[in-house]
Amino acid sequence: MERDVRWVQRMRRYGAPVLILYVTAFIVALLLEKMWLIPIMGSVSFIIVVTGYKEMRIMWRVTEHPKAHRILMLQFVFELLDALLLTTLMVTLLTAEDLGLLIGLFFGIWGVLSPIRRKWFVKKLKQVGPELPTYEEVIEGRVPNGSSI
Repeated sequence: MERDVRWVQRMRRYGAPVLILYVTAFIVALLLEKMWLIPIMGSVSFIIVVTGYKEMRIMWRVTEHPKAHRILMLQFVFELLDALLLTTLMVTLLTAEDLGLLIGLFFGIWGVLSPIRRKWFVKKLKQVGPELPTYEEVIEGRVPNGSSI
């Protein structure tokens, strides 16, 4: 678990340079060849899936309750859906614009509801185990019982 936490901390430390790299690649792709956006967004989707998996894996080890494990699996499924929607949106925007706009509307609504979903998952996990630390507390290394990861 410590290795996973260090991996997430390292990803957060390098997050700004990676974001700058992706924004630059996005702009270059828009200027030169729009079809390059498909692999760029595919790699972003892959990063979303990997970080979602790491979050599930870290939190899985924090709790042993089967209901919490089901909630974590459901949360990971929503992360997979986020990544799938992002890739589908980019592919359809570049190939079938009308359908891409419709999927973009759905993706926009899905994105606006993301904070509500996150709060719902945290609330459900707290109902299962009130002493359960949040993901942010685990990543920052502060756990309510005073021990550190």
